Amino acid sequence: MKKPFHPALRLLAVFGVMVTGISVVGASILHAAGTSDACKLLMTSEILKATGLTVGDGTAGRPIPGVLGRCTWVGSGNTKVIVTLTDAQHMETTIAVQQKEGTSVPGVGSKAVAIKSAGFTGGGYILSFLDAQGGIGVSILGKDGTLDRVVALAKVVESHR
Repeated sequence: MKKPFHPALRLLAVFGVMVTGISVVGASILHAAGTSDACKLLMTSEILKATGLTVGDGTAGRPIPGVLGRCTWVGSGNTKVIVTLTDAQHMETTIAVQQKEGTSVPGVGSKAVAIKSAGFTGGGYILSFLDAQGGIGVSILGKDGTLDRVVALAKVVESHR
């Protein structure tokens, strides 16, 4: 039986994920893809096809330490789809924290874990994974964020690398 995460650690883990890698790609991938613009990784039509969620255009996030790029698409009911690009080291740390209460996700990268998002985000799921090129993570926050949807969207993001 898993020990429950202390509430303060859960908050730090979720905050750390948001800061360092809600959605993550290593720096080497950014050079291969030629961009650190996370908004160019997904089209709104791809989000709709993978998740059934209708969202507006993506908005780039402000630069913060450890994050190479971030984009947020907002949908109805305060649903947010977020892709964050970061280096592999930050993703390793994020996954290590998430593994304590997360669910392993086969078929995405070489190592993937998904966790339920904290209540203050409106719920939803955060998925983070590593592969040979670095790391990626995808979040769907809000009541419409389900494990199935975040896994489907992560596979689309992964296919664009």
